[in-house]
Amino acid sequence: MAKKTHTLIGGGECFIAPFAGGAAMRFLGEASKVELSFSEEKKTLKNYSTPGGGNADTVSLITDVQLVVTAHGFDAEALAMATFGEAGNIAGGSVTDESHTAYLGGYIRAAAGVNLTAVTLTNTGTPLVEGTDYEVKGGGVCILPGAVNVSDGDTVLMSYTHAASRTVEAILNAGKEYRMVFDGFNQANDNTPVVLDVWRVKNTPSSIGLVTDDFGNIEFTFDVLKDDARTGIGVSKFFKLTQIEG
Repeated sequence: MAKKTHTLIGGGECFIAPFAGGAAMRFLGEASKVELSFSEEKKTLKNYSTPGGGNADTVSLITDVQLVVTAHGFDAEALAMATFGEAGNIAGGSVTDESHTAYLGGYIRAAAGVNLTAVTLTNTGTPLVEGTDYEVKGGGVCILPGAVNVSDGDTVLMSYTHAASRTVEAILNAGKEYRMVFDGFNQANDNTPVVLDVWRVKNTPSSIGLVTDDFGNIEFTFDVLKDDARTGIGVSKFFKLTQIEG
């Protein structure tokens, strides 16, 4: 008797590419959850020919297939996909005398980037003092409640240097179509490979765990769609699972 293959997929990595165009697949993230779910439409013919009820026949059709992936990767492309957005770049550089209105206890967001260094602020020529008047944050400065060189409503000029960074401009697109591969391993069978090929998926709104008690994650929900280019007897137009048995 052949050895039964028990399944305990311990994890793996997801790769994705645009559905059309044959682009190379890129890393989406380590995956702690990959789940396929199915919706069914069931037609039932009741037993009308004999007493006692029951059914004479049933026909079941799968109406929807969804793929849910929890990925642990926060590059700009993954975030853009999750938010129907576009990823972009900001070159590092310096800004001089950027004008802002200050409020005690308030926050001033730098217009040109993040990871600020060499920050200076002036109020009608009077320099503000770091630690007394303001505190530098990742994307701007906080005016301290007890600041002595600035008052509510004053116009301050801020100069700074910012690092090169990536951006995500959200909710610019409708859901796009992709091809996806999950490359995982079966811990219950000596960590042998388990590979899921999903030929055509379309992203639907996702959730992003930015502040959590654990590692952050992005949960993608994809509609699994038919790929008419997949042809042949016994060839699925939706997905294929490949694993080692025995």
